[in-house]
Amino acid sequence: MKTRRLMAITLLLVSAAGVGYLFWQQEVKYVLPTPVPLHYAPAVIGDSLALSGLLPKGDTKGLLLHFFNPDCPCSRFNVKHFNYLGKTYGQQVQFAVVIPEFADYKKARELIEAPIPVYVDSGDAIATACGVYATPQAVVLTAEGTLFYRGNYNRARYCTQKNSNYAEIALQHLLAGREAPQFGMLASQSYGCQFFEENTLSLLNF
Repeated sequence: MKTRRLMAITLLLVSAAGVGYLFWQQEVKYVLPTPVPLHYAPAVIGDSLALSGLLPKGDTKGLLLHFFNPDCPCSRFNVKHFNYLGKTYGQQVQFAVVIPEFADYKKARELIEAPIPVYVDSGDAIATACGVYATPQAVVLTAEGTLFYRGNYNRARYCTQKNSNYAEIALQHLLAGREAPQFGMLASQSYGCQFFEENTLSLLNF
């Protein structure tokens, strides 16, 4: 009898641990801020970024870079919203998607609606220049290549809170010729999946 009871308790504990692990993997860890790489150097609004190959071309008023990983749940949550932004503002602002070297390009291409291009970030050069270390993140550049916005798309993971559509509001400010909006930490503190792997992480978050 004692053996059966012990086995039952052990089974319950193992099951609870398994459920807890799955809950952590699918939910809890994405609610917490993404760990900041130790040698992270943030890009400052107004900085001129070294992205000559990606600068806006033609008569468009700017560029939105979407940092994306098709295997990251948080990235997949906002695909619909990003594609909506591309359709709504694509005639005035250029759009491009940037994925990590280890990401599945084919899967990313299937999720992102054409004609938005998808670039593989070799050596994390684009992410580093933009001060990005997580996905999903939006970076809005002016036509001159200066940083206008870097941060989250929305407070809600499915981008359902219109009053916190940070990236869209930034685009609207850019197109209206207004100054870059100031949203605070809710917009700038990164959540989601790490864009690149580092052995040592900082306890700070931006």
